[in-house]
Amino acid sequence: MKVKEIMRKPIATLLPETPAKEALDRMRALGVTSLPVQDQSGFFLGIVQVADIVRRIAGDEAEGAVAIKDRFSRSAVTATPDMDVARLAEMMRYKSLENIMILEARRLVGAVSLEEARTAAGPARAGG
Repeated sequence: MKVKEIMRKPIATLLPETPAKEALDRMRALGVTSLPVQDQSGFFLGIVQVADIVRRIAGDEAEGAVAIKDRFSRSAVTATPDMDVARLAEMMRYKSLENIMILEARRLVGAVSLEEARTAAGPARAGG
């Protein structure tokens, strides 16, 4: 089975210009602890996590208005839609990833959780 058969889409994203407080509010509303960041053209830039922002704005209201452009990780592990689901589940388990972004030509096309990958791959292949 291929990743494109199980990936979630569309995915909520943020722009680098998004104010930190707005990013936190959006993550809270969605019930997530991280969101992908992409540019205006739809190219994936990285992942911002609640912890990345909170560390920076703790106790400083002015920091909440500052854009997230310098607060996200640009070294995110990603996968492709044509990747085998069992291989993806093994990689996610090995790298301790709860979620992974799916890219095609540097554009975000979906996301998969470790639980989704493990379920689709079956326990024997996914380190269940």
